[in-house]
Amino acid sequence: MQILEGIKVIDITQFISGSRCTQILGDMGAEVVKVEPPQGDTLRMVFNMTPGVERCYSVYNRNKYGIAVNMREPQGREIILKLAKMSDIFVHNLMPGSLEKQGLGYEDIRCLKGDIIYTAISGFGAVGMGPERAAFDIIAQATGGQFWNNQDTFLMPDNVWGDLVTGAYAAISILLALIHRIKTGRGQYIDISMQDVMYYNNYRAMMDKALEPIMADVEKRLGRKPKDVLNSSDRMPFYGFFKARDGKVAIVSLTPRQWKDLAEIVGHPEMASDPRFSNLLVQIHNHEEAVRLIEEWTTAHTSEEIISILESKRIPCGIAYTVAQVNNDENLKQREMFQRVHHEKYGDIDIPGFPFKFSEAPGIIRMPAPGLGEHSRLILEKWLGYTSDEVQELYKKGIIS
Repeated sequence: MQILEGIKVIDITQFISGSRCTQILGDMGAEVVKVEPPQGDTLRMVFNMTPGVERCYSVYNRNKYGIAVNMREPQGREIILKLAKMSDIFVHNLMPGSLEKQGLGYEDIRCLKGDIIYTAISGFGAVGMGPERAAFDIIAQATGGQFWNNQDTFLMPDNVWGDLVTGAYAAISILLALIHRIKTGRGQYIDISMQDVMYYNNYRAMMDKALEPIMADVEKRLGRKPKDVLNSSDRMPFYGFFKARDGKVAIVSLTPRQWKDLAEIVGHPEMASDPRFSNLLVQIHNHEEAVRLIEEWTTAHTSEEIISILESKRIPCGIAYTVAQVNNDENLKQREMFQRVHHEKYGDIDIPGFPFKFSEAPGIIRMPAPGLGEHSRLILEKWLGYTSDEVQELYKKGIIS
């Protein structure tokens, strides 16, 4: 039995943040109904711009049943209300206020299901300066301060952390709300802001705020702003990336023992006692020379050779994988992070495994993402009790598809 087996989830989400949230719940055994408009989730439409790319839809929408409903019509809204009445969790990431206008807000749903856990994901939260502001991943990362240290570049973020991390935090909040419901019998409304989540994970911003009263003294001792120690064009010898013959590797030598062993490995044992490099503070001031000495050694070796030697001395390290390398990593393979799901239209699709490893109730990938409206008839007839004729009439009217 999976942890969330028997828990029903209504998923009215677009793009990635909400889909990642409910994907986690589905992987843990919840029955998730993905509700899409007749034209489909916007992410599905984006993927459909290039034939076959919809395969990627299963990365975030596996383990879900799919129904396509025109919620703007009274009969469509009635279907959502009936689903909500029999569900435990309601998740959406639409603009704050949009579902309220359709009679599908928290108060509307709570009237039907008093202990519902209603989760609303948005860019800036339902309460604040501008709840009606639209947001995408790049906007969440920008306003959460994740780019404050890269003001001179216009490069896009390497990953959609605003979406992915917010989705994970939304899932965590739902699980906490379920525990609260077990204790009290009460459901609740959860307001998740992408900007909040990005700021909550902005270590450098929080460090600056905590150090603000003594910042001048800290900068004087370091010779730079704290955020620039590990985030500038100046590389530090104790924590950073180093060139290898075939790429680059990450090496960390923060403790005296690690630094001493690294100095010996790179052929400069004197660095351990050299006043220019004997502790982290002086290494910051003399980073260029220390990095040069380390890279004399690393550039003469392959990444695999470097890792083998450093790991034998228990110095933390790792190859900076390319996409091709990480997709073939043996450790990820052994931990079952490479999974495959069969899709009737696209065949076998490679997708990431579930990262939470439970000893008694593991996450299971049961099915691919649903096709648009793939389970509309099943949900209406088997779950909500509509007759076959009633369902056929809904199809004719364009209420479902």
